[in-house]
Amino acid sequence: MDTEMTISEIVSDPMIGLVLKADNVPPAAFAQLLESAARLRRIQLEVATSGRKSAIKKSEPEFA
Repeated sequence: MDTEMTISEIVSDPMIGLVLKADNVPPAAFAQLLESAARLRRIQLEVATSGRKSAIKKSEPEFA
């Protein structure tokens, strides 16, 4: 495969569906995880290419 799968394609893939079922993971929860990871990655790439650190909003406290 020359292109990356979309989140929809990943979640509807039969083999991934079997793994999700075996691990008792709802497909919707897995899709939400993938969407969150993609959103974070987009932000990271934006910051890396623009140098803007203000693009990242902290949702969890930092630990020293």
